[in-house]
Amino acid sequence: MARTRATTPGRSRTRAVLKVLADSGGVAALRPEEFGIAARDLSWGPYADNLLRANRPQFQALDLSAELVTRPGEISATVRAGGIAGAVPLRAPHTGRVAGGIVVRPRYGWDDIGALLSAIGWAAAPQLLAFPLVPGSAREVPPWVLAGPVLRRFVALLQEVSRGFRMAEETRPRPRGTVLWARYAREQLPRGRPHAVPCRFPDLGADANLRAYLRWGLEQLRRSLLPWVGADRIARSLVDEVDALLSGLTDVVARLPSHAALNELLRDRALSSAALAGGVEALGWLVDERGLAGRNDSDGLAWRLTMHELFERWVEHLTGVWAAGFGGTLTADRRDATTIPIRWQRPWTGSLSSLRPDVVVQTRDAVFIFDAKYKPHMEALDGEHGATDEAMRAEHRHDVHQVLAYAAAFDAPRVTAALVYPMRAERWQALAPSGRTVDLADVVTGGRSMRLARVAVPLRFPSGGAARDIAVTFGRLREDAESL
Repeated sequence: MARTRATTPGRSRTRAVLKVLADSGGVAALRPEEFGIAARDLSWGPYADNLLRANRPQFQALDLSAELVTRPGEISATVRAGGIAGAVPLRAPHTGRVAGGIVVRPRYGWDDIGALLSAIGWAAAPQLLAFPLVPGSAREVPPWVLAGPVLRRFVALLQEVSRGFRMAEETRPRPRGTVLWARYAREQLPRGRPHAVPCRFPDLGADANLRAYLRWGLEQLRRSLLPWVGADRIARSLVDEVDALLSGLTDVVARLPSHAALNELLRDRALSSAALAGGVEALGWLVDERGLAGRNDSDGLAWRLTMHELFERWVEHLTGVWAAGFGGTLTADRRDATTIPIRWQRPWTGSLSSLRPDVVVQTRDAVFIFDAKYKPHMEALDGEHGATDEAMRAEHRHDVHQVLAYAAAFDAPRVTAALVYPMRAERWQALAPSGRTVDLADVVTGGRSMRLARVAVPLRFPSGGAARDIAVTFGRLREDAESL
C-alpha cells in the first residue's frame, strides 16, 4: 500500500505517486496534484524549476529526460525513459521530501530477464543507488532484481572469508606476532604472570563473527524470497543457492549485526577488500530492513540496470555458446580484448582513439564481428511491421557504418560483420524456424568482399529451451561464410 503524506498547511493530502514506464521511450506525466500542490489550472506554475532541480540527480541516474511544456496559462511536465531500467524516488518541489517514485521496466518485459542474468553470471547485475527508498516500488519489481545482486555480494564475501585471515588476539606462553606491551604491563605483571604474553597475530581461517553475520543475512534473504519460489523460477534458483551457502555455515549460529559491529569489521579487519566493503554494505541494508526483493507492496531500494550493457553481455554469452560448437576463439570488449587502436599523427583531446567491437569470433580463415545494439530496429525493419521513420533509418545507417569500420580492421579471407538487435520472444520464435532472424548482404569495396548481417535475438529463452536454442540460429552466418 502506498504511503500517505501530510502536505503543508492549505494543501491537500495526497498518496505517494508511483510512475511506471518502459525503457527507451516510455513517457509519464507528472501532475502537481500528485505532489500535494493544489493548483486551480493544474499547472506547475512557480514550482516548475524546483521540480527539475529537486529531481535532477534521480533523473540523471536513470537517464530520464524531463521536459516542461509551456502553454498559455499552463506549465506541464513529463519524463521520458532512456535505456536504463530501475527505480528512483521523486521529491516534491515545495518540500524536498520524497513524495513518490519512478520505476522504469525493460520494454521487452521482465519474463526470463532473471534467467538471462543468471545465465551470464550476473555480469550486468542491477546497481544499487544511494537514494532514499522508492515508495511502493517493491511490488513492481520481480524478487530477484535486488536479491540477486545482494546474494552475489555475499558469495564474494564468503570466498574472501574462506581464503583470508583475521587478526587474532591471544595470551600465550611464548610471543607470537606483535606483543601488546601495554596490556602486558597492565594485566599480567601486576598479577605475577610474566610468562603470560598477550599477542596479536594473523590467524588463517574464517572470521567467526563475520560468518555468523553472513548466516543471518542469508537467512533474511531466503525468507524474503520464499513467497515467490512457487511462481518464479529465478527466485527458486536463488533460494537453492542460498541453501547451499547455508549448508557451509552450520558451524556458526546466526547473529544479527549492529551497525557498530559492521563498522568495526571495516576498520579492524586485516584483509580489507572490495568484497568485504560490498558484503558489509549489503548486510547493513538488511539490518535497516530496507525494501529488498520479496517485500510485496512495500518501499524498495533505488537501483538501475543499464539495458544496453545487459544486452551486450547476453550477445557475448550467446556467441560464446555458438563458437564453442565449432572451436571458434572468442574475444570480448568487456575484457578489453577487442580494442583496435587509432594512431593519429596529430592527436587532439576528445578524438576517437580506438575501435571496440563488442565480440569477435575467429577461426583459422574467418572472422565474425558482432556489435550488439539495444534498439527496436530489427522488428521495425521487418517488412511485415511496416515502414520505419527517417530518424530510425538514419540511425541504422550509422550502425552499419560503425560495424563495417570494425570489419575493415581485420585481414582474413572471410569476414562477416553482424549487427545484433533484440526482438520480442513471440516474434522471434515465429521467424526463427524459417531462418528469418538472420539477414545477409554482400559488401564489395576496393576489390574486397565481406558479408554484412542483421541478427535478431530474444531477451528470453524459447519455451522449454536454453541459450543454445537461440545460438544455433547463428549457424547461418558460418554456413554462409564457408560458401564464399
